[in-house]
Amino acid sequence: MSSPEAPAPTRPSVFGRFFWKDPNTQFLLLAAAVGVAGAFGAIGFRALSVRLTKLLFDAEDIVAGGESLPPLLRIFVPAAGAFVGGWILRLLAAGAGSHGISQMIEVVHLGRRAVRLRPSVGRAAASLAVISTGGSEGREGSIIQMGAAFASGLSRLVKVSPERARILAACGMAAGVAGAYNTPIAATLFVLEVVVGSFSMALFGPAVVSAVISTVLVRFLLGDEPVYQVAPFRLESILEFLPFAAIGLTSGIASALFVRSLKAAKNLFASLKLSLPISMAAGGAVVGLIGVVRPEVWGNGFGGTDRILRGNPSLPLLGALFVGKIVATSATIGSGGVGGVFTPALMVGATLGGMIAKLAQLGFPWIESPVGGYALLGMGGLLAGVTRAPLLAIIMIFELTQNTAVLLPMMVVSVLAVLSARALQKDSLYIENLRSAGIVWEKTPEATALSSLKVSDVMREDVKLVPRDMPLAEIVNAFLHSRSLYLYVGDEQGRLLGVVDLHDIKESLPERDISSLVIAEDLVSQIPFVTPAEPLTSVNEKLWFRDLGQLPVVDSAEERRFLGIVTRRDLLGAFDREVLRHNRLVARVRMFREGGSEMDYFELPEKHRLVQLDVPAAIEGRTVADSGLRTRYGVSVLAVKRLTKEGLERRFVPGPSDRLQHGDVLIVLGTDEAVTRLRAGTV
Repeated sequence: MSSPEAPAPTRPSVFGRFFWKDPNTQFLLLAAAVGVAGAFGAIGFRALSVRLTKLLFDAEDIVAGGESLPPLLRIFVPAAGAFVGGWILRLLAAGAGSHGISQMIEVVHLGRRAVRLRPSVGRAAASLAVISTGGSEGREGSIIQMGAAFASGLSRLVKVSPERARILAACGMAAGVAGAYNTPIAATLFVLEVVVGSFSMALFGPAVVSAVISTVLVRFLLGDEPVYQVAPFRLESILEFLPFAAIGLTSGIASALFVRSLKAAKNLFASLKLSLPISMAAGGAVVGLIGVVRPEVWGNGFGGTDRILRGNPSLPLLGALFVGKIVATSATIGSGGVGGVFTPALMVGATLGGMIAKLAQLGFPWIESPVGGYALLGMGGLLAGVTRAPLLAIIMIFELTQNTAVLLPMMVVSVLAVLSARALQKDSLYIENLRSAGIVWEKTPEATALSSLKVSDVMREDVKLVPRDMPLAEIVNAFLHSRSLYLYVGDEQGRLLGVVDLHDIKESLPERDISSLVIAEDLVSQIPFVTPAEPLTSVNEKLWFRDLGQLPVVDSAEERRFLGIVTRRDLLGAFDREVLRHNRLVARVRMFREGGSEMDYFELPEKHRLVQLDVPAAIEGRTVADSGLRTRYGVSVLAVKRLTKEGLERRFVPGPSDRLQHGDVLIVLGTDEAVTRLRAGTV
């Protein structure tokens, strides 16, 4: 009897091969990796915080730890912890620029700088020192930033496009929020509603993957219990919508007060001009002084909020905690703290909702007004007012409590909170921080990118002033020897007097008998001008309404010292690069000049583009001269990026004898066809 034939080896299906090679699938795998990193970042930060609190106070939470201390230690411990946090920031994150969620929003919208891991870890360590000793800041800021930093590092490692690097950074934020609060839907909405400001399908899928992966891991390792435990919330009467409306309106007012308090505290501590450790220690001492009377304000706010939701605090206590938490958070953040304000804001909202509940019990005793349930609505209302994201607030309160009954009243509260907050404060907390940093902010990423560009970014400086006494014959000759339609006329001090338009001198050309009498100053007409600090959106308006092709640039409206021009062509090139995300018209480069460096734009040759790509395997190990990059492929290598043995990135202009190594990244200039050939390694 013959033995059965062995089955033929199965080959992966065409679909399977396509699935794993599909760039979108590969990108979703990167988003999943970011979700894993966000989960472990959140778990690690939470575990270290609990461990430090246990070690320092022998207590389960920071509020109980504060209550166990005598009055003098309640002042000293937060001050000492903040001092240590200030030194950590000075050592690990000095000069690293802005931080927190505002910086992440800037990175996702503009993509002009990466989130570095070392400063992010330094800020997380500083925040850990502050929170674990009573400082009033949220841990979510550090968790979100670490998630974005890992995503940014992963983007550089696998060399994704700048657009996908921004999306991956947003995924890191979603993973951080999901890991910190166990709220995957709210984490996705946070990125869409707060960070991006619109519903983007390009971002939605990857953000969902990161948030879900992060949440699954956190729930698997830490459990699936709601973050906040509160008695079931029930809607008993339609009359309850009166106190619900009061919670919404007052939440908007309180959120504006909260944001202004943070800003005032930053200005106050900045005016003191103290070193960072001393400044933060002073802020910690303020928290300690409040903690002598009300230690519930200590920490990120979770402990104090939990007590309000579970208990039945009195109206005076709730009022004291409302004021105390705002002051404590303002002192911590304003003095230099780098944590978040998300969780502290939730506690402020809980105290506000609790106060409305107490007042409703006094004024409407026939309405059941549970402090815990109303505190939940206050949390959502303040969150909506601070972030200007009502949908985020609705879903986050639901996910934090897993109570569906809260959804309907929360819809009313969040919308009213946003409306009343906008009446008092134009922008959200995060946009206020961005505007304070000098970033022009618009409603969409594209508009923000264009508005953030200044005239100085695209200004041409190779245009000279014409002296005011230039004769007409020389003016005509200047027009004949240039393609410009304008000549800019100035005085002896270099101040702009006006412009001579080619069309305006046509009538004077036949009058040869007067040509020697007419000088440039006689032909001058006024033209709108711009200054280097003006956004390009302003240039666009001035060009449009006067139907001009270019505008002069002067140092100021008072001095009017001529600096150069900005043209419609420059504007279109910047629009193509920053909004359409093309790299075919201009390339953004860093120019090094006396006094520092600045960004500028380089106009590319026709049909060329500037790209960076991995060195193809076909030319690895060859010298630049032998690789045939110019002769065979038709590209020019401008620079090479290479990692050193220490893991640092080195950039250099290669010479003919430099040998290209595995892992090098080439910055090349070439046509589409040439770049495609080089990517494929074919001639």
